[in-house]
Amino acid sequence: MAQPMGLTASDMVFGEATSEQRQLAWELCGRSWAAPMSLDDYVEREQHLAEHDVNRDGRCRYWVLYLKGYPRQVIASCETTRKPVLVSDGNGQPAREGHGYAVTNVYTNPPYRRQGMAAFLLRRVQERMDADSDCSVMYSDSGRNYYASLGWSPFASRQATITLLPSYPSPPLGPQPQSPTLTTPSKPPQTRPLQLSDLPDLCKMDELDLTKSFDSLPADTKTHVAFLPTHPQISWHLARAEFDAGKIFPPNTTTTAATANPQRTLTKGAITLPTDGSKSWTYWSHDWRNKRLRVLRIVVRPEASSTDTPTTTEQQRVGDVAALLEAAVAEARRWGLGRVVVWNPDDEVRAGCKSVGNASPHGVKVVFEERVAGGVPSLRWKGGKGVRGVVWEENFGYCWC
Repeated sequence: MAQPMGLTASDMVFGEATSEQRQLAWELCGRSWAAPMSLDDYVEREQHLAEHDVNRDGRCRYWVLYLKGYPRQVIASCETTRKPVLVSDGNGQPAREGHGYAVTNVYTNPPYRRQGMAAFLLRRVQERMDADSDCSVMYSDSGRNYYASLGWSPFASRQATITLLPSYPSPPLGPQPQSPTLTTPSKPPQTRPLQLSDLPDLCKMDELDLTKSFDSLPADTKTHVAFLPTHPQISWHLARAEFDAGKIFPPNTTTTAATANPQRTLTKGAITLPTDGSKSWTYWSHDWRNKRLRVLRIVVRPEASSTDTPTTTEQQRVGDVAALLEAAVAEARRWGLGRVVVWNPDDEVRAGCKSVGNASPHGVKVVFEERVAGGVPSLRWKGGKGVRGVVWEENFGYCWC
């Protein structure tokens, strides 16, 4: 049918998507974002992830704007996922647990673009989110200004990129044999691949540590907020990468499953092999579309002995980070991914990145830069109150969804 132009509010209907509209929205999104998968595989992935723990039981809601009288004529769509957050109100009291939304897959059907359709949709979605949350975030691929005009203020988005240099032999894109233990090239600490069975305990430990740190924040009159690194949140990233790999690298029908499986297994992250009670780990996700390995989070928990000095402890922490990043580089190289990316690295992670670069000056190049294009983190406080005085803590890769 011909597409009417110059639509007004009375020409459109806003609401939660029906199952048919959700399918139509996924198909529209997939035409732009499916590669390197097929459109059918993209839609299947979205259906699969809709049943993941982070999304089920109504936590993920699908919104559409459609042409009045034509429910199949989707004009614009988006998804919102409600997640637990920690909030410190800057009054010296223990942190409280609240909720924040992640807004994703914002899409306007091409015939309706440049008419303010996405803005109209998002303003209505804001009203719904404000009813049961403290804040909402989105990661803008449209620069820093568009979503800022709708109330999502961009936050600092520094990035460390470890690029695998072509002068160093690298396998083609796809799985390569891996050794059971990954190590730094010259000295301890060693690491081993993270197992799915490790995740529940590690995530719970991480949540408890983050809550303790929030409870001890000073009374600085600022509002501090952080999305909790829960097991559903971390495992969603891993499930997404695993599904994509199964479609992009299908099993070899001439090889038995027992033989093929070791090479097809994605490593989910790495954990140190402690010798003194310390424990450090990282989760990562394979980004096939952008040919990179995204570090979701790095956790360093050294338990120093009474004889350790602060300098020794700091060296240990940086050494752990470097070992974990070496494991990430090894995984990226194994799958033919060209980069390892870490969002908002702190001083210890920056030092760890430099250590990796110094240890392999001809194998990798380390760059620190501001991220101004893809995935700019943006936050909106409930009611559009503005974010002056709001500190977004733990703004790392795991928050993206």
